[in-house]
Amino acid sequence: MTPPIGVRCLAISVRLSAGPSSHIKAALNHAVETFPDLKSFQVPRSPLTKKVEEERDRVLSDEEIAKISGVLTTKYEWREALFFFQLALITAGRMAELRRMRWEESEVRFGSIKLYSSKTKKWRTIKAPSATTLIAQRRAEADGEGGGSRVLTQPDHWFRDILKEASESVGIRYGQTVPGGWCPHDLRHTCLTNLALAGVPINGIKEYAGHASIIETQRYLKFMPQSVELAASVSTRLADLASIGNGSVNGQKEKSSGKPQAASKGKTL
Repeated sequence: MTPPIGVRCLAISVRLSAGPSSHIKAALNHAVETFPDLKSFQVPRSPLTKKVEEERDRVLSDEEIAKISGVLTTKYEWREALFFFQLALITAGRMAELRRMRWEESEVRFGSIKLYSSKTKKWRTIKAPSATTLIAQRRAEADGEGGGSRVLTQPDHWFRDILKEASESVGIRYGQTVPGGWCPHDLRHTCLTNLALAGVPINGIKEYAGHASIIETQRYLKFMPQSVELAASVSTRLADLASIGNGSVNGQKEKSSGKPQAASKGKTL
């Protein structure tokens, strides 16, 4: 006999004080999805987890992305982990959003996908042609294997375990509380940061991420080490446009003042 919802919710809440918070949250999310009478249960957030998220500024570098993608291709059984890694990196989708996504919510013709956030209780549509192509390819594979209606089939903790093993195998630290480590949510950070570095306006990034306010978007973008070089590059381009520092203005003056001198010398001769 299945225990009533109150009993199971109490048991789940008690478990919040034990073990790594990421593992507990993954188990809670899995339980909510598994048991129909837990659908209305709101997974509690740990104050410590919230503090850690606010203080973390982890963005994967191009080299790290290439290394992790590369190692995820080495095992056939990791192909869905690679698919999730790519999809999260392209769309900035939260893990819960991507795991509930259905095939029909991706439209190759228009290059757009729909994501539903359980956090904001709203849908958003983003334009990401590379994501729709990737999903179409994955669907063709899934149909051949008798796949279901959802884009991703594995539970939350499965992705975390695979990503941890893959990352550590190439010397990249993994873990929300590990110094210098990364976790799946940082794929969202990485995507949004790269959008900012590419010059996408913050309002556009807000809509792409599905944030409720600009303040939340700014929190994601507060760490951009490449922005120093980007600012320097932009300032140099502007300097070139304005001809600053190349002596062109003085040169013009010297040239204009030199012409009369040459002419007067000609008259003297």
